[in-house]
Order: sequence, then C-alpha cells, then structure tokens
Amino acid sequence: MASKNGVRRGALCVFMTVLFTAAACKSAGGEGAGQSAAGISGPVSMLPQYGSRAPRTCAKVTSPPSVGLAAVLVQCTMETDSAFGVGLVQDVKIDIGKSRKFVYQTDAGLPGIDLDAQVYPLEGSYSAYLCRTINNMSPAGANCIKTLMTNAAGWCYKTSFGDYRCRMQGGSSQMVMGQPAPIAF
Repeated sequence: MASKNGVRRGALCVFMTVLFTAAACKSAGGEGAGQSAAGISGPVSMLPQYGSRAPRTCAKVTSPPSVGLAAVLVQCTMETDSAFGVGLVQDVKIDIGKSRKFVYQTDAGLPGIDLDAQVYPLEGSYSAYLCRTINNMSPAGANCIKTLMTNAAGWCYKTSFGDYRCRMQGGSSQMVMGQPAPIAF
C-alpha cells in the first residue's frame, strides 16, 4: 500500500512540475506572454471558388517572434488571393538565426522595413500552392500547383509601424501539378 501512495505522490509531483514550469515559461516572456502562434490568427475560412482555405491573416505582432510564431507570420505575410488564383503556404519548417543589423544588399526589398531594427535570418522549407478557380479544365481536388521549396532562406523583420513580418524565398524547388487545395493552416 505504501508503494502505491509513493507512486501517486510521484505522479502528482511530476504533473505539478510540468504544470508550473509551463506557466512560469509563459509568464517569463515566452510565447504566452505576448502572442501565441495559434492565437494571432482567426479561424479557417473557406473560398468555395478554389475549394481551399482563405489566406491566413494575423493580428499585429510587436515582439520578436519565436520559431512557431515566425512560421505563422510566413503564412500571413506571403499568402494572397489575386487574379491568378489563391497563393497559400503550408508545411513551414524554419530555424531562426541570430539577429543582425539591416544590410542594404539583402534587406532593402523588404516592404516597410525599419532600417534601425534588428533583422532575424530564417532558413528552412515550405510548400507553396497556387490554386486556380474550379472549372472543367481545373477540377476540384486537382486545381492546385504545389511547389516544394527546400533550402529556402528568409527574414523576420520589424516594420516602421512596429509590427513584425516574416517571409521566405528561393531554395531548391519541385513542382507537382493537379494537387488538392489546402483546407487547414
């Protein structure tokens, strides 16, 4: 009987440690102290003309992003609905490098960049989708081109309005035609 009580106390101790460690991390300036990756965008909405989700939109992020938050910001910054179709970003896997000062040769093309703020280099991969309107030439479930972007590079940067944006580009790519549209983030 004593060993069962010892196991229960041990399990309770582990549970409480995990619970309070997570709470302490969130209150000490971690992702929960500001904005979480899941908490900065609204629910998924659908675009029936493409059979896909709509481009992700995010609330203003005013602190340097974590890896999870940067992955969401890549979607919010890069996704668009245009005359050519809807462009979506999925499967974002990134690492964030050490922050550095603005470098004109690599950073001048970033829209709205704050020239005095730090820039965070990104590396990783993602899948880019271009989905066309569903019709007889582009049937539902096969109306998207999926491009796998491996070895991509990018940036997270602060704008002159105080919010952060993240974008990726380049790397090796592999295009696959006739793909179904993404329906989740």
